[in-house]
Amino acid sequence: MWPFTSSYPKVALEDLREKYDYIIVGGGTAGCVLANRLSASADKTVLLIERGPIADDWASRVPLLSSDFSSDGSRSQKRSSEYQPAAGRKFEFVNGSALGGSSRINQMLYARGAKAEYDLWASIGCEGWGCVIKSCQNLGLPYLRDINSPKEPLIGCGRLNFTRDENEYRNSTYHAFLPHKLVSQRSNLHVLTNAVAEKLLVDVGGGNPFVEGVQISSRFTSHRKTVVCNQEVILCAGPFGSPQILMLSGIGPAEHLKEHKIQVHKNLPAVGENLQDHFAVSIAHRVPMSHSLVSLEKRPWVFLIELFKWLVWGTGMLLAPVLQLAIFASSSSLDHSGRPLQKNDLDSDELPDIEIMPMAYDSSDFDFDKSCGVFSFLCVLLSPKSKGNLRLTSATPEAPLKVDPKYLSNPEDYGPLRASLKLALRISEDMRASGYPIEDWKTEMPQGEDDASLDKFIRWRNRSTYHYSSTCRMGPREDSPDGGAVVDEQLRVFGVDGLRIADSSVFPWILGTHLQAPAVMVAEKCAHMILHSKTE
Repeated sequence: MWPFTSSYPKVALEDLREKYDYIIVGGGTAGCVLANRLSASADKTVLLIERGPIADDWASRVPLLSSDFSSDGSRSQKRSSEYQPAAGRKFEFVNGSALGGSSRINQMLYARGAKAEYDLWASIGCEGWGCVIKSCQNLGLPYLRDINSPKEPLIGCGRLNFTRDENEYRNSTYHAFLPHKLVSQRSNLHVLTNAVAEKLLVDVGGGNPFVEGVQISSRFTSHRKTVVCNQEVILCAGPFGSPQILMLSGIGPAEHLKEHKIQVHKNLPAVGENLQDHFAVSIAHRVPMSHSLVSLEKRPWVFLIELFKWLVWGTGMLLAPVLQLAIFASSSSLDHSGRPLQKNDLDSDELPDIEIMPMAYDSSDFDFDKSCGVFSFLCVLLSPKSKGNLRLTSATPEAPLKVDPKYLSNPEDYGPLRASLKLALRISEDMRASGYPIEDWKTEMPQGEDDASLDKFIRWRNRSTYHYSSTCRMGPREDSPDGGAVVDEQLRVFGVDGLRIADSSVFPWILGTHLQAPAVMVAEKCAHMILHSKTE
């Protein structure tokens, strides 16, 4: 049951080889998958560079304790957004910064998304919750037995799949794809942690610019080293890190690079553009303390009992994720009150544009009253129209980025959010009518259901879901009229040889699902394309 292991077989910066066949920048959700696949052939050398540490202690494996984007920071990186006028505040953006990336700190949800969304990619040229379930069914939303099955409707309520191992521990991509035993046995794979890929080394001798290596520095010492790549460098540094490294390397919007006196190797205006996130709004209700996870904080004896259960029997609340189920719906299939129009409509191929996540805790990112139990609904916009961007503030790798998500900048985003709030209110009403002890919390709910009241609440009780994407988006051309692109359908950076990107930054637009599974898919697809191209 104890997750402690002997020292992980990582390599020190000064002990790196001079050359590797493949260099992967970013050991996150996608990077760990890619490192596993590319190092499977013993004759290919692979270097994986991760900014964060291993940080594999007991708490990092326990689902309830590790599912926290606002934890102590040992496995995460935080940055502030620009002021958002529509929300009246700045947002804190959090991403994983340890081997395994955000799969080390997220809610462990594994949802593939609808096949129709991936078909749209091709069309642009890129080849204890029974009461909630019952209330959803009463409203006409079907129960989805397997939320990842293509045979299920796209709209309904279902239990979620989680990335946990046979002992119910968190199973991040670090644990699943780069376990201690595998890395120990692969002498051709080097894992470097606590290191910063400062920039790519770009050769502009003739033809297209060519990436020939990476300049690396230690986060905690003065050591710095340049490593040469024989075949390809793959950026897996995420929707913030990948565009940042590109721009620091002279690949990005030319005028912006010149502002920071960075030599321009390739003008790619779409680098750092098209930033999207699943914007969300939280509604909270009061419930008995015994029905809420707040009891673990306010009643120490409850936590001690649950800790004892975990230590002795490997059972209890600590092994349960905060989220247990999700409700997917299409705002156009709901009437003015938030109820489904017709049950038959829910079996159509219409893609959901809203998700509601019920949880026995406060789902906002504000401080809340913990004197009572809390049950909340996080109402999520799955298909936002608003797009933001990110820019450098300096040519220094450790300098903060200027991140502007431009939340609610497109007024079309309000409609689906209003519908999601109304649906959440109808679900809570049905739960109460069915006998569940849930009470309205007037200060944590809209003051009315007219558009003005709902919009006011949307602008007040909102948050990020940390689902960032599309800052190095895939597309048919770098100058495509819908906002441009950074990589082609093979994930190769336009106009730059020897360089690919494989993380959620390449999504043409944000998918209407949780992004962990799609990020793994992109890494698997990238590995297949790289290995297949070498055999042609």
